[in-house]
Amino acid sequence: MFMLEVLNPVAVSKGELTKTPAAPRPDTLAGKKVGLLWNTKRGGNIGLERVGELLKKRHPDIQLFPLEIKEGATREMIEQVIKECDVTVGSTGD
Repeated sequence: MFMLEVLNPVAVSKGELTKTPAAPRPDTLAGKKVGLLWNTKRGGNIGLERVGELLKKRHPDIQLFPLEIKEGATREMIEQVIKECDVTVGSTGD
């Protein structure tokens, strides 16, 4: 006889959840530093490369900064991205 164990895929929250409002959007990307933030999940970098290409076509004077933050990003890592870039596009993959 076989036993089948069924698991519930719903995540359980630990600690308090805080809701953060969306960041303000610039009127234009002209001349901006644009971070392309990849969390190293498979395939996310491919999407970000394409986004970078399309943004560069629309705004040739932007600077693109590919950024990679592996799992467990610290507050300091995020603050560094905020400091170095005017805007950031994030991606996941899988």
